[in-house]
Amino acid sequence: MEVKSNEFNEYIEFPKRPVWDYDMTKEEVEKQETESFEHWVRAVEETYGGDQLSWFERNLEVWRQLWRVLEISDVILIVMDIRNPLLHFPRSLYKYVTHKLKRKIIGIFNKVDLVSEFTVFAWTKYFEEEFPNLRIATFSCYPRDPNLIDDTATCVHVDWKSIIAQYNEDNPDLNTNDDDSDNDDDSDTGSMDGLGNLWANVAEQARRILEVTGREINPHKDYVTLGLVGHPNVGKSSLINSIMRRTVVSASRTPGHTKHFQTIHIAGNVRLCDSPGLVFPALIPRALQILSGMYPIAQVQEPYSAIRYLAEHIPLEKVLAVTPPEDWDLAREYQWTAWSICEEFAEQRGFHTAKAARPDVYRAANTILRLTADGRILLSFKPPGFFTSSKYEKLRVIEADLRAEQESDDSDDDSQDEYDPGNTHRGRENLLISKGGFSALLSDSE
Repeated sequence: MEVKSNEFNEYIEFPKRPVWDYDMTKEEVEKQETESFEHWVRAVEETYGGDQLSWFERNLEVWRQLWRVLEISDVILIVMDIRNPLLHFPRSLYKYVTHKLKRKIIGIFNKVDLVSEFTVFAWTKYFEEEFPNLRIATFSCYPRDPNLIDDTATCVHVDWKSIIAQYNEDNPDLNTNDDDSDNDDDSDTGSMDGLGNLWANVAEQARRILEVTGREINPHKDYVTLGLVGHPNVGKSSLINSIMRRTVVSASRTPGHTKHFQTIHIAGNVRLCDSPGLVFPALIPRALQILSGMYPIAQVQEPYSAIRYLAEHIPLEKVLAVTPPEDWDLAREYQWTAWSICEEFAEQRGFHTAKAARPDVYRAANTILRLTADGRILLSFKPPGFFTSSKYEKLRVIEADLRAEQESDDSDDDSQDEYDPGNTHRGRENLLISKGGFSALLSDSE
């Protein structure tokens, strides 16, 4: 399904750190920050009200860690879930980083194995058009199999067992755990081959950014700091573990597992600051927050509203393969409700209450929410115009033609170099942003 063009246009400013100086004491700085933050919370609640406003971070200590990461970082990396990247992209942060801080910002589409390549291409082009100062890179812990995943339809039930089995065959030395239970130490160290070497080149590329842009403010001249920011459960910790090819930070399915920002030295003069998952204030349905994994499912007291939201956007009863009750007249069309879907799913899975042996509808609803948050039931959103126009199809054809033309030119230049050893070809230094990866760190103005 497509995202409406104006669905995420309205955004709420996030709290900024008040101006301070070294003449102020620690108590004065903290008091000023507390008063400013409390004033911001009251203003947001009075302006938008409780029903219209989504859940957002109300802990000042978490916001302080975001402020610290923004202050010390030379380049900001925003991790987004490719299933709905606009949901995970805080426009207020983009505006603040690019206009106020004058820093470079890179968006990372995570979990791209869950959707088709064309979906990733369309979202990349949309972000490049809407946010010209943003560069896009893509990442996934698992390889994409087009035979198992095709999100051109409205919904997809992902065959994760087949994906993981194939991944284990390709990587026999890596142990992948396929357990449905919540594990606070899930690790995704088995990432794409060559990613560690790719990340090792970030030091030189990031430093060249600073030279090209001529930014006067450089928090640390001896090394480059990359700040990692994102909503809870978008995969920031798993991204770091995959880059390092070992478990350096604890990852979990539970949102908000990372409590404090952490500094990891990844290559020579490059360090990475991983900030805690932080939910920015927004005007989106709370049910969508639950389905996206931004809110702990274990804390959801009433899950049926989220199930209803899911069933309104995808044919959930077909995805779960549930059937109407046996006593239903097959001559009439059965009208599914959130409760009836959960009830039949409980019967299908054998979920029953302890005493009365009735269908455990609450457990079934929580299971459906977890399947959706994990990507096993795929709720994939597309950029505006994906289905209603041929815009992205035309862009893909144009880019394919340009790539073919460039490859032809490179082949001709290589042939000329064989006859002219003194001619050094520099064309490959201008890395293409569309190829993804952290070559996006290179500026177009170079």
